[in-house]
Amino acid sequence: MLKNSLIATFFLCLPLAVIAEPSVLKVNKRLKLKSSTKYIQAVHKEIHVSGKSPEAIKFAILDGMLRTKGYKWTFEGEGKGYILAGFDWRGDTNIMKIEFNESLIQLKYHQAWGDYVCKNLIEGVCYKNDRSYYNYVKNLRLSIEQQISNL
Repeated sequence: MLKNSLIATFFLCLPLAVIAEPSVLKVNKRLKLKSSTKYIQAVHKEIHVSGKSPEAIKFAILDGMLRTKGYKWTFEGEGKGYILAGFDWRGDTNIMKIEFNESLIQLKYHQAWGDYVCKNLIEGVCYKNDRSYYNYVKNLRLSIEQQISNL
């Protein structure tokens, strides 16, 4: 039993070998179990960043996390082409994967506990969640978009 838990812990600690890659959002309108399309787009719609250096994009994301309206987002980690941003409100926790490359930034659902657990997740896009999830993440996206425009 101890051996199995050690093996599981080992695999959970391995970095993801997959390179994050943002893409243009295409909302699947045929899904019956979903939140309003406007909420999904407010969170997961891509941000165009053409002409910005990777360092500037990363700085704008981190700065946007700190300048978000209301509660600030915390740095939870990073990998090749992404930053993990965390938010905790009274034990309900949300972690977003902010993917970026030389032309796009896109926020994708990564993990959550409590009220922010996604009920219909397809390729990082959360189609069904609590309304407050969409409000908090929308504010993060808008803040990052503002910091990109200030570059």
